[in-house]
Amino acid sequence: MDSGPSKKRNCSRRQLELIIERAIMQFFKKKAKSSARVGVVINAEELALAHMGERDDAPYLLHCESVAVESEKDAGIALIKIVKDLGLEGSQCSFVLSPKDYSLHLVEAPPVEPEEMRAAVRWKIKDLLDTKIEETAIDVFEIPQDAYRGRKMVYVVASQKSRIQQIVDRVTESGLELAVIDIPELAMKNMSNHFIEDSQGVAFMDLRRTGSTMNITRDGDLYLTRRINTQLDPEVMQSADWGTLKDRLVLEIQRSLDYFESQMGQGQITKIVIVQRQNDTRGMLDSLNEMLTVKVSALDIGNFLNTDIVLTPQMQQICMVAIGATLRGGKGRALPVQPGPDIPDPDFPNPESTDMEAA
Repeated sequence: MDSGPSKKRNCSRRQLELIIERAIMQFFKKKAKSSARVGVVINAEELALAHMGERDDAPYLLHCESVAVESEKDAGIALIKIVKDLGLEGSQCSFVLSPKDYSLHLVEAPPVEPEEMRAAVRWKIKDLLDTKIEETAIDVFEIPQDAYRGRKMVYVVASQKSRIQQIVDRVTESGLELAVIDIPELAMKNMSNHFIEDSQGVAFMDLRRTGSTMNITRDGDLYLTRRINTQLDPEVMQSADWGTLKDRLVLEIQRSLDYFESQMGQGQITKIVIVQRQNDTRGMLDSLNEMLTVKVSALDIGNFLNTDIVLTPQMQQICMVAIGATLRGGKGRALPVQPGPDIPDPDFPNPESTDMEAA
């Protein structure tokens, strides 16, 4: 056990840079080495892990859990234990950055070949960064060419190389094999691609205490992603500030939809889907539907994702990003999410169905 860390410390600076660059190069690649994948998310309070396999040519969730932690060191210890307990050593890992670990910038794409894009955009964002450009790892992902009235735009992800090194070390020490470093916005895109019908466009939202995220996709392509700063903890609807926070949330949602329609020249979005909330999905839907003209519904992946695990609303929100990270590549079964005769209400399980049967 001691030989690994010692060998790692003795790596040359160039070897370490190559490891980091390989990790960054995998930011947005779609092809996985195998059908099984482990998604990992670590933040200041918890570790979330999902292990996704495949059965009958469809994703099959084998394991999903979260562990409360007090520090990243605790998270590293917890990750090692989970990997050992589940026998996941050597499994491909998609590690999702915490929002504090990266910045996301929308810039006009330089007129270069795709393989030259990363290098070409570095100068465009250097003045937007809090760190030196030579200390920053970047990658890009494109958006559809019709997204900005013919202007070719790209999103640029920037993260400190030192932070990427820490992630490489953490994952390696756990026994997993780092395959991809991802961001929450793209993990959400994976989720919506598999489980939400978006041929006419849809806004997919994750409403959290640490801030919310909205993705607008159409036909599986990400057109717009925005962070919404309104903080919505699991008990927010019981707080004295809910009225003010609700008004702020609705205003930010409407501004994003208006921007997509008018500034980007796209069609009107008529459907919003939210990730399950831990305690108040039904109440949140009722409040948003009262104030917005757009239909708001919730995605219950337990209705669609093959698994034997009981995916409670709490587990779905906590582990959504980790699960989404395992769904890279391909278009899944996009299904409607509005409650109806064949789809149980998000907060009220269908008494005639067994828990988490394959959809």
